[in-house]
Amino acid sequence: MDSLIAESVISSCKMKILDKVIKCNGRSDVFEIIPIGDTHIGARSCAEKPLKKMIKEISGQPNTYVIGGGDWLDAIKPQDSKRFDFDVLPDWMIEGDALTTREKLNDVVEQQYERSIGIFEPIADKIIGIIEGNHEYSIRKYYNQNVHAGMCRRLHTTNLTDEALIRFRFQRNSACATIIIYIRHGFGGGRTPGAEPNRLDRMLNEWEVADVCFTGHSHTFDILPPKPVLGIPRTGTLPSECSCRYRWAGNWGCWLYSHPSGASSYSSRACYPARPMLTCKVVIKPFAQLTFGGVQRTSPHIELRSITI
Repeated sequence: MDSLIAESVISSCKMKILDKVIKCNGRSDVFEIIPIGDTHIGARSCAEKPLKKMIKEISGQPNTYVIGGGDWLDAIKPQDSKRFDFDVLPDWMIEGDALTTREKLNDVVEQQYERSIGIFEPIADKIIGIIEGNHEYSIRKYYNQNVHAGMCRRLHTTNLTDEALIRFRFQRNSACATIIIYIRHGFGGGRTPGAEPNRLDRMLNEWEVADVCFTGHSHTFDILPPKPVLGIPRTGTLPSECSCRYRWAGNWGCWLYSHPSGASSYSSRACYPARPMLTCKVVIKPFAQLTFGGVQRTSPHIELRSITI
């Protein structure tokens, strides 16, 4: 069975740098890395059933790993007069007798925290790390409650702070293939069709070392067309043609139903546009046989694909 066999973490004041070594069984091995972010567990519109279904599928796939993208919890307390509304709480928050309901409503974030742990525990060994979202950050900043760090401890995974660079090294015998992923929770919320592609393009240009760049926050699912990078080796014999690799950037969208029937919400009052029920994953073939200029060579092949929620 393929397994993570090594990990090192370098901390800095604002981000994490990780090294992940993955042992491969053969040349034909294919790996998937899925960013899961903006689930907003604890919101009435959270697509909890599809989320649990995907987690069950991931748990049975040995070559699939997850990076948490932040805002796993809705994490909005009653003190947040701008956004909190009892009408947007999910049914599970108010089920039970009066005493049970009172206990739940006394700390809604704690209920969301425990439910999130229960949902993600089946794939705890597959979670590379978790980014802190702005919702978790607000709870830490304004209420002195670090739910993000707590989730990382409970799931025995790395706290990725607000952004991270992760180097994946796929090892097969003496061969090693490397890809680098940059991930952050993100910022801003432009509503125009060009806002998200422009944001993704800027991120791809800012983090040129990365093969794949991920962001979220805006709830806008988007995958940029791959950016081809042509080149020649710095040493050795020159090939007859340039080699080519692709760089990718994507926003994983969100796990929220758009405008569900029922009571009004912060989203509906703000007239947020409907979001597609899609997310994304990286598909990696570390030792693919690729042909450049008529010459075949072994090189990592990467694709960013959509997944229906």
